[in-house]
Amino acid sequence: MQVTTASKQEESLRDTNASVSVISRQQIELFGAHSLYEVLERIVSVNSNFGVITALSTRGSKPWTGILQHLGLLNGRPFGNLSGAHNLYTSIPLSSIERIEYIRGPGSVLYGTNAYQGVFNIITTTPNTNGWRANQRVTVGSFNSKILDGSYLFQQDDFEGALHLLYTDIDGWDATTIDPTSQQAFSKKAFQKEKTLHFNASYQGVSFAHFRSVQDKFANFWDAPQTRYIPWSKRHPSTFSNLSYKHSFTDNWQLASHYTNIKKIMEWSSNGIADNAVRIRSPLNIRLLEFNLTGALTERTKLLIGANHEHRRVFEASTIPDVKERYASVYTQIRHALTDNLNIEIGGQYITSVELVNNIKNQADFIPRFGLTYHLNQHWTFKLRHAEAYRHPSSGERTIETPGIQKGTPDLNSETIATTEAQLFYQTAEKLFTLTVYNSEEQDLILLKPSSDPNFALENKNSGAISSYGVEIEYKHQFTPSWYIELSATHQRNKDNLDTKNINLSPNNNFKLGLGYDDSQWQIGMYLLSYSTYHDNILFDPKRELVNPPANGYDWLTLKASRKFTLSTRDKLTVSLELKNLLDESVYQPNDTPVFYPLNTLPAREGVSAYLSLNYQY
Repeated sequence: MQVTTASKQEESLRDTNASVSVISRQQIELFGAHSLYEVLERIVSVNSNFGVITALSTRGSKPWTGILQHLGLLNGRPFGNLSGAHNLYTSIPLSSIERIEYIRGPGSVLYGTNAYQGVFNIITTTPNTNGWRANQRVTVGSFNSKILDGSYLFQQDDFEGALHLLYTDIDGWDATTIDPTSQQAFSKKAFQKEKTLHFNASYQGVSFAHFRSVQDKFANFWDAPQTRYIPWSKRHPSTFSNLSYKHSFTDNWQLASHYTNIKKIMEWSSNGIADNAVRIRSPLNIRLLEFNLTGALTERTKLLIGANHEHRRVFEASTIPDVKERYASVYTQIRHALTDNLNIEIGGQYITSVELVNNIKNQADFIPRFGLTYHLNQHWTFKLRHAEAYRHPSSGERTIETPGIQKGTPDLNSETIATTEAQLFYQTAEKLFTLTVYNSEEQDLILLKPSSDPNFALENKNSGAISSYGVEIEYKHQFTPSWYIELSATHQRNKDNLDTKNINLSPNNNFKLGLGYDDSQWQIGMYLLSYSTYHDNILFDPKRELVNPPANGYDWLTLKASRKFTLSTRDKLTVSLELKNLLDESVYQPNDTPVFYPLNTLPAREGVSAYLSLNYQY
């Protein structure tokens, strides 16, 4: 299995020095899903949270802060930096995905800010023969769900093109919270509407990609003194465009150049209840220019060197003044085979601000990376690594001013994390096993704290530190041509600088099991996600309101059964039935945003649901 995310060069999964998990197109089809987050949560140590913004948690990270600590890549190009990758979690057409590579842990050496807790790279399908190929799916089901998902590929000699489309319209399940004073239930349909167009084209060394999505969905309940538990929704249009050119000097040396433009607008609405008092609108534009050179210095030594310039702009925001910031960085990574079995990898990134808001003094960071890979024999490998990462404070965190509520702090420092990992890796043609032990130290976390300014209740401060450690087990086995099993287990612990344990509120243990059968006619996949009890947010919010049921652990069981029909040598039709939450669990997860939502828990997932899909490929 070849991967590219950990080093920006193609290498075997066995040789890569990072905790990388791979999800293939076959796994997505076997176990089913309607949104990307349902696929990603099957990865060891990854959990998804439905809440204020759909978010991922990696290695027990806190969902609210984790929104900005995970970096999403679209075919290797940053999509989610600075503002988070959360709109990707529901707006990617699953039919477009060839595979996903997920790095657990820091990735800032190659990818910069936000590549902090995790980096995932969505690699889309490309044509492999001249002519047209298509993969299109129609789904209907519970909660008045209607989903159209299509991928259309074309190749003619050196030209390749791809068009991916998604339309989602789901009325939504009942997200319910209860006011304990009045015993009044407040309920809102957790609706979701998506429209996505993703276009790729390449000719020889030039490629162009354009991604446009408009997302409308239920956000959460905001506890307001006047009316209590106002339901908020979110509208999130986003545009991603990338122009790349790759030039090969020789068989060994290649120069890649990229220009990426990202524009996102996040708008919050309370359906008129509180919109006059609180307006939240955050437009953001990011422009990235990057060059990197890869090649082999000798048969035993590979080199990567790159440079990056980033321009960030916030404009016409509700509570943030118009601002512009610029950053520049250089990075390198070198891999050398000391012997036939022992490889060493050393890398680092130096980044400095070029222009900061309000003429703040320029800030610089250096992020190192070091790794050793030792092949014990043809199947067993031992990997040891140390990597660091950072997350820049956003211009909003520096400058936000919401009278009576929140103010920014101009001279915030970057959040940083340092992670040390040891991994035992085993792979054959049919099996994959990894055992990973890690320890992470986070410093200068940006948190909302009481303000010394009488005009504001809160302000952003570098005031957090978290230590965490964990053990991860991952196992995949294709034990016959038709039968496949995968399982993972995780144990993690964390504490802050005041020795408050489990401050991230995540379950200490989780277990995941997938079992699938696939032959020429039938495809059946079952997946179980099992989480131990979450921790109570009274840990950091003693005034939190005990409103909803506690965040107990839960077992999330899904089943997908498909019947495949071969219509011709090219045409295939598949009819699928997908069932979710077969154990009918009522899922509430901790509310880790007590500043805005002082509830103990928030409704997190739907009840039992069923979906029928027709998939046509030619």
